[in-house]
Amino acid sequence: MNRKLLVLAGSLAALLPHSVLAGETSPPTAPVEVVTDDYYGTKVDDPYRWMESGKDPRWMPWLKAQADHTAAVMAKLPGRDGLFKSIQALSGEQVSVGMVRKAGQTLFIIRRDRGAEDPKLYVRIGKMADRVLLDPATILGAPQALDWWVPSPDGRYVAVGLSKRGTEASVLYVVEVPSGKLLATKIPATDFGQVSWLPDSSGFAYLQLVGEQGTPTYYANNVTKLHTLGAAGPDPVLIPRDQAPVKLSPNDFAIVDFDVETDTALFAVADGRREFKLYLTSRAALLAGKPEWRRVGDFEAQIEGAEVLGNDLWIKTTRDAPNGKILVTPLAKPDLATAREIKLPGNPVIERMLIQGNAALVSTIEGSQNGLWRVSADGRATRLALPFAGSVNLLSKNERTGEAFIGLVGWLTPNDIYHVTPDGALHRMNLTSSPEGYDPSRYEARTLMATARDGTRVPYTVISRKGRAAQGPGPLLIEAYGAYGSSYLPFFQTTLLPFFDRGGSYVFANVRGGGEFGRDWHYGGKAQTKANTWNDAIDVAETLVRDKLTTPQQMSIIGTSAGGVMVGQAVNARPDLFTGAIANVGFMNPVRYVSEQNNADIPEWGGPITDAATFKTMFDLDPYQHIKPGTKYPATLVVSGLNDPRAATFHSAKYTARLAAATTSGEPVMLRIDFGAGHGMGSTRSQRDAMWADIYSFVLWQAGVKEFQPPR
Repeated sequence: MNRKLLVLAGSLAALLPHSVLAGETSPPTAPVEVVTDDYYGTKVDDPYRWMESGKDPRWMPWLKAQADHTAAVMAKLPGRDGLFKSIQALSGEQVSVGMVRKAGQTLFIIRRDRGAEDPKLYVRIGKMADRVLLDPATILGAPQALDWWVPSPDGRYVAVGLSKRGTEASVLYVVEVPSGKLLATKIPATDFGQVSWLPDSSGFAYLQLVGEQGTPTYYANNVTKLHTLGAAGPDPVLIPRDQAPVKLSPNDFAIVDFDVETDTALFAVADGRREFKLYLTSRAALLAGKPEWRRVGDFEAQIEGAEVLGNDLWIKTTRDAPNGKILVTPLAKPDLATAREIKLPGNPVIERMLIQGNAALVSTIEGSQNGLWRVSADGRATRLALPFAGSVNLLSKNERTGEAFIGLVGWLTPNDIYHVTPDGALHRMNLTSSPEGYDPSRYEARTLMATARDGTRVPYTVISRKGRAAQGPGPLLIEAYGAYGSSYLPFFQTTLLPFFDRGGSYVFANVRGGGEFGRDWHYGGKAQTKANTWNDAIDVAETLVRDKLTTPQQMSIIGTSAGGVMVGQAVNARPDLFTGAIANVGFMNPVRYVSEQNNADIPEWGGPITDAATFKTMFDLDPYQHIKPGTKYPATLVVSGLNDPRAATFHSAKYTARLAAATTSGEPVMLRIDFGAGHGMGSTRSQRDAMWADIYSFVLWQAGVKEFQPPR
């Protein structure tokens, strides 16, 4: 009998194992066809390579059977439907705003209204009432996902990226703001929204992908073009790859940004790292086809941000400054060696910089929250008072008015938007609303420290109903990410509230690989040091058990996207520490990056694989390749979308198949597939709510909760 037992609804005495709950049938076993690769003398077996093409006739029937089985199991869980209804009620009551931009006298707002499935793009001109400019459900006669949008400097037009839900394969359209009509412009393969308008709003530069969508060639040899509104004929290439100021590799992204206030064009070359190469030229010379490039810095300069302020270039770099520093150098003759350095009091981690009129807004990471500073042109730094402790998201600026817009969010405070005036004053815009009846005083968030095995102090935050910890060990979900130097500070998620109300606790661990403590923290969990990421998560989990917040029989672990490496390897290393694991749109088989569309960010993981050393680095962090047959793995829920362009569906499918074949615990290994979704972007509110209802139901089920009922 399995080690975890569940009381089914209506049963007062019988304790039934998970296999009975799942029914007499099991999901189909995946066919095994071993392919053996030789990586510089090391042979590696791959039993499910056939899943990578997506064209094998067995692929869709197997996915469908897996999805049907998982749906049937989840439907039998007592209280799952009630949990879903609670989540839907809360998310439906909330009004949320993702982005605000101002161009000319027009305010652009992306907002999801109460009860709506998707956000719409609104405009507010002067003091007029908000007007729907673009509804992605109707704009093209069939529902679309709004991937990105960029207004022209005068506010007369807005370039938008629309795609099939979940694919992020954007087609660029231009909406005329006064009329709300689409212009004739239609440009495919404009993923990521790399659009920069000319100052006079007559056209824009854009990045276009030229490879075959869905294949490893999609991002290769992308081109930067110039589109002029109303012009006939194909758009010209703005910077030919063979004439760029620096030699471009096939996987380099070539990005142009026009400054609105000066005759400056910035040219950045990115390859998946946080850092980028940067060059300047005159905008007029570039448009005339005669650019005279001024080199600012290559990758070794470690430039992570650049903004124009007057006649100077402000740069955020981590060169010789793990916490980041700001350098100021003349646009006419940029020179990092002689640049003026601006220091912030206390040397906090500099996260991001946004020019605001004659000053810069700078967000910093200070402990478990953000700080916000206004730095004047002469380098004087003033801390801006925030209405509450949390995360600061620098959203947008208006170069011509000196205004800026930021988002503020806390663990228990929903995101809200603030207008920042040129003098640095913050004014709440009242664009969002909390769920009706939400009372933050019922909950608590505590940020604590764990000591990792090598002595490193790792912060983590525990969120739950107030007083939950005093009740003794209980159901708990721990999450970590730890990649790309991304900082995960306070965020608010309505879907967690019903989970808390049913006795669950949520923990986010700020493991190495993230950016919470600067470049050293990032590089402490990157490539060759990646094991620190999952070891930190394990060490935090052990701390939670020692402190009696949970037990291994009540704790599940989740990793999303790049966090798939964390969760997969944490479970491979310590399958006994967790009762459940969730791999959510995870990156589970890194050594096979060569087989998927999203293969441009591989330097983060230690690749590309070009020799025995780079192979070993990537193989050592590959969860799929470290599954051990005969191991008692915890119950596992693997979540994916068929249209995922970031972590190809084969990652989740192959991982599910291999784990199911390897485990001897008798616990379920289930694959949840949403055939109308991707990596999460573009999903409807209901799609997201249903996914989280399944995830939190799985966590409560594996923790042995009999019925998922909220407190009376």
